[in-house]
Amino acid sequence: MSYVVAVDFGSTFTKVVVVDRARKKIILSDKTPSTVGTDAAIGMNHCFEKARTVLSAEEFDEAVKLASSSAAGGLRMSVIGLTKSLSTLAGKSAALGAGAKIIGNYIGTLTESKVHDLEKSKTEIVLLCGGYEHGNTTMVMKNAEMLAKSKLTAPIIYSGNSELDKDIRTIMRAHKKQCYSVENIIPKLGTLNVEPVQDVIRDLFLNRITGMKGFNEVKKEFDNQFVPTPVAVLGAGELLNKGTTNKKGFGPLVIMDIGGATTDVYSFNENKSYQGAKMIGIEEAFAKRTVEGDLGMRESSGGVITEEYIDRVVNDLNITEEQLRKSIANRMQHIDYLPDCEMESKIDDEIARLAVHVAIRRHAGRVEHSYNKNCQNIQIGKDLSEVTKVIGTGGILVYNRDPLNIFKAIEKSESDTGALLPKRIESYLDTEYVLYSAGLLKEIDEDAAFEIMTNSIKPCKR
Repeated sequence: MSYVVAVDFGSTFTKVVVVDRARKKIILSDKTPSTVGTDAAIGMNHCFEKARTVLSAEEFDEAVKLASSSAAGGLRMSVIGLTKSLSTLAGKSAALGAGAKIIGNYIGTLTESKVHDLEKSKTEIVLLCGGYEHGNTTMVMKNAEMLAKSKLTAPIIYSGNSELDKDIRTIMRAHKKQCYSVENIIPKLGTLNVEPVQDVIRDLFLNRITGMKGFNEVKKEFDNQFVPTPVAVLGAGELLNKGTTNKKGFGPLVIMDIGGATTDVYSFNENKSYQGAKMIGIEEAFAKRTVEGDLGMRESSGGVITEEYIDRVVNDLNITEEQLRKSIANRMQHIDYLPDCEMESKIDDEIARLAVHVAIRRHAGRVEHSYNKNCQNIQIGKDLSEVTKVIGTGGILVYNRDPLNIFKAIEKSESDTGALLPKRIESYLDTEYVLYSAGLLKEIDEDAAFEIMTNSIKPCKR
């Protein structure tokens, strides 16, 4: 089978990439408006028609067909843990690494008010965690009881102290809740065990998209099980970092994806102690993903241009505060808006630059002075100081006149005291939106996946 047809079912577009494996080359990259809200098969068939323009009937029939999906905004999850720095953070790490989107984050003992908020949310999975092995049971059991008695219909994954497995399954079953019990996400201090949770999340993802209109027809056309699009991107980034047996990898890198509603950051590097600082908190994953739901180019642009930055943006662009607020409100109301003058293009650039600035600083770790006589400094989070390459994706970066100006916001400045950020970076653009397809292709042909990425990801130029 010389060809691969990769399709990504998104909320806005359904995308298709056709790869010639023999030549390790992309021969088609295209998209069509998404139809996942009406009938996913319509968008799929449009993509297949595009693929047939570069493949013969026989080549198309014999091609390996792979699929990913981020339809309906991705898999919406809520995480409930006991402490912000340990179980809750571990739960978020597991969920984001499995391709989910965190819409609720609850710390400590659940209250009736918190449960009410959870019931009103559109969460599709609840992750309950907390308590090391042979550790806390009281708070975890209290939270389980509150969930069991709630009006929630979403499945619940329990990944905490295993002493409570049987009791929690019993109480959930008694209240007709769908519950999955897996190994403890933090079995002991400093150890993170996310794979069992992620396996269940991916299974539930497959069950969820089975209900997508037209899916019964769609799933028959593909040779893989659908994976969440972020999982495919994580796979692509890890391959780029490490390379293959025949090709040298990029080394430490970051992928920055700026969308209308969110800014996603992916980092790929071993987390090390910075200059001997004592590392505290949860173990950081080699391939880490964070999603900032308040940082986006359109519906979340108000979360970017906050009161903290308004004066600076107004002064930099030489406009009035009223003009800026009106412009941001227009973007939030009309998410398909395209800049229609030079000033509006500059405002878009400013939104993108600030989104990058804030998102990378939330993703990166930091070093703080410790007053403990046994250690001078402590490290919280992931060290990105050795990252040298950043790959940008998303229209604002790919089609920007000066993407380097946006990327510059990633680099550490004098005001970033203690932040473990890159000092100097080389910037690249995913010009053909190849990352998801490379992540899918990686599972059957690493060399071809690596080659199509290195051919499509171009250095930034002014």
